[in-house]
Amino acid sequence: MKKKLMTLWGLCAAAILTALVLTSATFAWFTANRQVGTDRVSARAGSNALELQIGRMGGGSFQPETDNEVILKNQTSPLMPVSTADLKTFVYNPMTVDGFAEEFLPTEDESLYYHDTIYLRAKADGMPQGTKVTLFLDNTDTPIVETVDGELLTAARLGMTFNGASPVIITLSSVNEGSSNTRPGGIAIGPGQVLSYSNGRVTAVNDPAIALADAQITAGGTPGQKPLATLELNQLYAVDVYFYLEGCDPDCVSEKVGLDKAALNLAFYGLIAG
Repeated sequence: MKKKLMTLWGLCAAAILTALVLTSATFAWFTANRQVGTDRVSARAGSNALELQIGRMGGGSFQPETDNEVILKNQTSPLMPVSTADLKTFVYNPMTVDGFAEEFLPTEDESLYYHDTIYLRAKADGMPQGTKVTLFLDNTDTPIVETVDGELLTAARLGMTFNGASPVIITLSSVNEGSSNTRPGGIAIGPGQVLSYSNGRVTAVNDPAIALADAQITAGGTPGQKPLATLELNQLYAVDVYFYLEGCDPDCVSEKVGLDKAALNLAFYGLIAG
């Protein structure tokens, strides 16, 4: 039996909304990944009448930041490849057997992936009752995904929930190369599948992730087909942000994923619906 342990160290988190730098050695579900960072997240609106506020605290303690900049928590624990279909239950492979990931366990805490919570509120003066705001990822001067010399983010996922509603999971690249080494119970998963955990059983399910372009405003201001959420005016939303390495992604065994440097620059953009 071959056993390879994996290490992906979070080094720091600070910037407009977050700066998270991760490094790793070679580990079981992936080839060697050197560095990736979540570099920037901000909030702005597509109308002068609309204000998209962002803050660090919820409830009665909510205070919008004047510059729409929030620092996320520091990531200090090792991150490891995981798999999820709902952002609620994550499973990981503690070891490989002859190069295959066959046994999986649910994570006991959040130490194997990145998770933090920030708060958003849309405000607008003079808008009709019932006006709603559609929320997208912004396409700023800095690309949401910026690779330097590799394709690490082809195997990563960005996930979000808004007030605990249905999760939005986003693939950060259209690249799909290589083949998965994931075999729960000795049975290889199919293309476009991830792992789900329920009643003590791990099963392969269709990957719910959507393409980045579908949830993003283009440089020309055109919204994608699938907004992250539809917000009610003046309602506070807890936004849970997840960043993790999807162990079932076919790029996890691609040499292109190795020795990579990349940056994820996250920004929210609000549009008055209709």
